[in-house]
Amino acid sequence: MDLLHGFVKTSNFYDDLNFPQGFNRSGHFTIQEAELLTAIGKRLFQLEHQLAEPQNHTEENFVAMCVTKRDPETRLESLWHKYKSATQSKRFHTLSSSVKDNVDNAFNELEGNY
Repeated sequence: MDLLHGFVKTSNFYDDLNFPQGFNRSGHFTIQEAELLTAIGKRLFQLEHQLAEPQNHTEENFVAMCVTKRDPETRLESLWHKYKSATQSKRFHTLSSSVKDNVDNAFNELEGNY
């Protein structure tokens, strides 16, 4: 099992929906944060959405943070919190669809990228 900062290493993570130019060009993350998010973001996404089981204490703590909404305690927890804050849907009204439809569509597109 290949670990990166205590997390099981998976394939690279990209969020083309929210960051079409990549994390490093978004202006939201430092170069180091962008590299770390690319390297471990897929595993964090899987753990948060219960698509994978935690394999160690570090991953269990991360899942606990996601479930309880407690403040981040580690560098990676803080990075994931920063990513989530940057991708939270803004509420807006359109004439053709509801906000819920827009959020559901955005999640479905993001899920296809993982």
